Amino acid sequence: MALPRGALHRIPVGDLRPGDHACLLFASDEERTVVLREFVRGGLDAQDKILYLAGRRDPHDPAALLDHYRLPAPHGGRVEILPLDELRTPDGLLEPAALLGRLRAAATRSRAEGYRALRIAGEPRPAPRDGRDARRLLRYESLLGEEFAAGRALAVCQYDVRHCVPEALDAVTSAHTRGVGPDPLVRTADLLVVRTYRPPGLRLEGRVDASAHRQLRDALRSVAGVRGELRLEMSGVEFPDLGGLRLLMTFARARAARHRSVEVTGLAPELSQVITLIGWDRTPGLRLAETVA
Repeated sequence: MALPRGALHRIPVGDLRPGDHACLLFASDEERTVVLREFVRGGLDAQDKILYLAGRRDPHDPAALLDHYRLPAPHGGRVEILPLDELRTPDGLLEPAALLGRLRAAATRSRAEGYRALRIAGEPRPAPRDGRDARRLLRYESLLGEEFAAGRALAVCQYDVRHCVPEALDAVTSAHTRGVGPDPLVRTADLLVVRTYRPPGLRLEGRVDASAHRQLRDALRSVAGVRGELRLEMSGVEFPDLGGLRLLMTFARARAARHRSVEVTGLAPELSQVITLIGWDRTPGLRLAETVA
């Protein structure tokens, strides 16, 4: 599913810093789980305090939360649960002022306890259903933004794009300073490999040479279990060596053996010509998209 007009630039969740008020627009439960797990794990490693806003279906104690996201027991960080049901109006709506007051008090308390910052995450926010909901959301998010500007807290607000109309997504993105996505599978001086979920696959940027073969092989293995067609987006890749190309062809053949396929997009024309000249364009399980000019 495409993101809204003017969608926020996405940064890795591990690059967030105190004061950030980020937005996660996700289209699969797997994507949300991966990003949230990395967000919480990063807080534990940085010795932050994590405040999890728990809905009706979320874990209601820290041990259950860590187990749910397959995280180790914290060494320096700390996890607390804030049940959102405590802050709902009689008709079931979340009261923004009450929540903001609790978040402000929690951020002040975390600093007094010696933590670097308070990390806030929780259940996905419901998408606005009409203009009134959108205005309520924007007021709430603007208040949060002012609070985070003090640098005492950072948050990831989550919205499921599968249940949002375009107008709602535009409102959501306008209320945040940046978007957030999963941490890269590979990030070196020469190569960046990022897991994608819309569509499922990998995005590669940089140079693929002998020094990067092991990292690329590991990244390909991480998505080997994806069902159906998987996309490798390579518009940001410099001309790879033959060893790198062989890794891609071997990966495609392995998927073909399980009746799955790989689509390679964004190839430079000269690279597509080399693949065709060698005959690798006929590799089982491989589909080359139209080359970029």
